Amino acid sequence: MSLQKQTQTCIVCQGVNLQPFWRVLKKCTSCGHCMADVDLCSLDFSKIYEDGYFAGQEYENYLGDRQVFKKQFEDRLRQILAFRKEGELIEIGCAYGFFLELAQGFFRVRGFDICRGPVRFAQEHLGLPTSCEDFSRASVPPASADIVAMWDTIEHLPRPDLTLCAAAHALRPGGYIFLTTGDIGSLLARIRRENWRLIHPPTHLHYFSRRTIQELLRNTGFETVSTNYVGTRRSLGQVAFSLWQVNKARPSRLYRLIAASRLGQFSFVLNTRDIMLVVARKV
Repeated sequence: MSLQKQTQTCIVCQGVNLQPFWRVLKKCTSCGHCMADVDLCSLDFSKIYEDGYFAGQEYENYLGDRQVFKKQFEDRLRQILAFRKEGELIEIGCAYGFFLELAQGFFRVRGFDICRGPVRFAQEHLGLPTSCEDFSRASVPPASADIVAMWDTIEHLPRPDLTLCAAAHALRPGGYIFLTTGDIGSLLARIRRENWRLIHPPTHLHYFSRRTIQELLRNTGFETVSTNYVGTRRSLGQVAFSLWQVNKARPSRLYRLIAASRLGQFSFVLNTRDIMLVVARKV
């Protein structure tokens, strides 16, 4: 399926009746999957995910929040270790490699991301085996991995179905995929509707519910083991940046005050019950 055709076809059920939904989205009337109402062929992902994405656009300062992300990834790693404690692990959307740095204490790791700057940082500063390429097109030996991790990544992909097929190809029978993504069927999303904080194309392109992510996993060779809501750790500076700085015409004085103080470094975990951690096993 080409990108042009995919803009007219549901990636979950291949339905062709897509109706406008919540201002900037469209929804499949057959299965309910939601996607951004954008022309994928017009998007230049190499420009969308330049270094500025991690410093001043989507994130205030991803590198500056390194310790915050490491704490969150410690939680994610514990969730993986409850299922498997050794083997080969691939992370799709590895960014600067903070999760892989932790995971290499238990697994032989490899990471993939399309962002050149973060991948180069992971290679040069952390010594990690990372590749700057689209995983769905990467040359990965079949049945060579035991774990695939995708943290807050699947919603960014123009063709998540192809990436999941590639993950199934890379995993050994019985291997696991772990992913986090927003739940558009959650209570908070239904209350906030088009103002839900996770709706911001063109970075977020696909909006899954429990039902649609499980159906897509089933269609790509997986059976879902568990689906739970998990908290997200963020620094107060990042929260203030997201609330009062992103997409604002004028700089926010309140954001500047928080960012300039030690309060900006304070981090906490908040579970708003709209972020899913999905665990699935290759059939």
